[in-house]
Amino acid sequence: MGRVNDADKLFEKMPEKNVVIWSIMVHGYSKNGLHKKSVECFHSMRNIGLLPNSFTIVGVLVGVSELRDLILGQSNHGLIVKLGWEDNSFVGTSLLEVYAKCGNISDCTKIFENLKSQGLVPWNVMISACVHNELFEEAFLLFNRSQKSGLFPDSMTALALIQSCVAMESKCLCESVHAMVVKFGLVSYVQVNNSLLFLYSNLMVLPAAWEIFDTMEEKDVISWSTVMSLLVHLEYASDAIKLFFHMRDSGNEYDKLILMNLISACGTLGNLKMGKSVHAQVITHGFGSDLPLLNTMITMYARCEDLDSSKTIFYRSKLKSMVSWTSIISGLLHNGRPREALDMFIRVRIEENIITDSVVLVSALTAVSEMVALELCMQLHCHTVKVGLTNYTSIQNCLISTYSKCGDVELANNVFMQMVSLRDIVSWNAIINGYGINGHGETALSLFYEFRKSGGIPDSATYLSILSACSHSGLFSDGLLIFSQIIEENRIRVSAEHYSCVANLIARAGYLPDVSKFKDGEGKAIWRAILNGCVHHGDLRLAEFAAKKFDELIQKDSGQLVLLSNLYASVGRFQDAEALRLSMGTEKLIKDPGFSILTGNL
Repeated sequence: MGRVNDADKLFEKMPEKNVVIWSIMVHGYSKNGLHKKSVECFHSMRNIGLLPNSFTIVGVLVGVSELRDLILGQSNHGLIVKLGWEDNSFVGTSLLEVYAKCGNISDCTKIFENLKSQGLVPWNVMISACVHNELFEEAFLLFNRSQKSGLFPDSMTALALIQSCVAMESKCLCESVHAMVVKFGLVSYVQVNNSLLFLYSNLMVLPAAWEIFDTMEEKDVISWSTVMSLLVHLEYASDAIKLFFHMRDSGNEYDKLILMNLISACGTLGNLKMGKSVHAQVITHGFGSDLPLLNTMITMYARCEDLDSSKTIFYRSKLKSMVSWTSIISGLLHNGRPREALDMFIRVRIEENIITDSVVLVSALTAVSEMVALELCMQLHCHTVKVGLTNYTSIQNCLISTYSKCGDVELANNVFMQMVSLRDIVSWNAIINGYGINGHGETALSLFYEFRKSGGIPDSATYLSILSACSHSGLFSDGLLIFSQIIEENRIRVSAEHYSCVANLIARAGYLPDVSKFKDGEGKAIWRAILNGCVHHGDLRLAEFAAKKFDELIQKDSGQLVLLSNLYASVGRFQDAEALRLSMGTEKLIKDPGFSILTGNL
């Protein structure tokens, strides 16, 4: 019943205690998580001369396994041999678990192979031992052996194998284990279904996870939370909120993990009203001081552009973790305050006794890139080396992007060349984009083909970077060739940004692409690129056509109005230029100030 204190009092009052009474106490302490007390009780029993039975031995071995004390386990193993209990299947199985949790897989295997009675439980313990010690392939080999021995898996077998699949990140293996669970009728266990949900969530396979969830006869709070978390992670925030309402209407209670997912969904949607409502629920349910929830709310308010509320939660929080600091720094960046974000990073380094991690350093580098501060980027690079975080690919990728945005593509290339084995597709995208935005289109093109030659498979961002590079450098034929490859391969979804790059490329070459077949949102982005091309070539006829065709769009975009006005002025049509400028005042449009990428000054 978990009333350990009452059991203690009753035990102390008993004038005579036999081995059964002592065994109950030893086993009871272990069962209630008091593992050290279980071992101490066992030793007290031995000190008064009582010999343990198999129940006592199993009880103390449970305590030893949870304490992860190998020497204590070996001592008890010696006692087991001395008392002749080594052939007992319950004792042998418990001893297996001790060596498994202590990381001694060699002795664990020896004990397992010497067990005379090998029912399913020892097999499960041995499979779990392999999983616990990250021997995932060996776990599956053992499972295959158990099958050949004529044993049928139970829920514990399934849980161990699913845990292996999570670690191995193998979708094929995952589907095989899922089939095994269905075949042996283990889908009725909520814990097994929850593990499968977690597995598919890790693999980001929403259809399979949803099918399991939808067919579950019984769902607990973990089931709902896992699916909500997957939906939020895949940015199906609206669906996550709908799922929450369905859960609530079904009469299910929700915990802080559900609330955390709900807050994240509100942040993704920018739904401040609902975010405040969930915040109230957090306080009502007594989770107002829970640090992970507070960190999530800092991020949510920042994404909803309510920076004051975000700061209020941050400063009022008595405890702050590195996640808290990262959340407020990211929030400041999201709201266009890179200087404040960098100041916050400096503060956490100087004032707080917290070691900076890779995530907060990436945020700091992002702030520097937005400020276009080359010297600060160099200082952060040195700090990265000093604190030993150079092996983090995310930091190296961010350094490439930051150096590129600061105009020093040579330093960006140095970082890229030093990465070697750390490179991923983001690294290649960053360096290709870096050369592109700095006007080195041919170098970017060369890197793109080098990436393809090395076996790399471009993603949407890769193609966007190289098309942009070709557009800025006037590599008309190369850009069109790459775009035709994208269409032929039909492997990525071609977005408005891709079309916009191609339209800009064509317009800069003096041609008019056909935008009539594109959707409204895509057409706007493409036409904006075409208008830029018109200004580049001084093509007034095409620019005026743009003004007539997209009259509503252009009148609401101050930047495009200024471009057209400047074009009128360049050909001597000053009255038309003045009329456009005056229309900006009438529409209350303000031109965004220019920003120098070299000096960071307005």
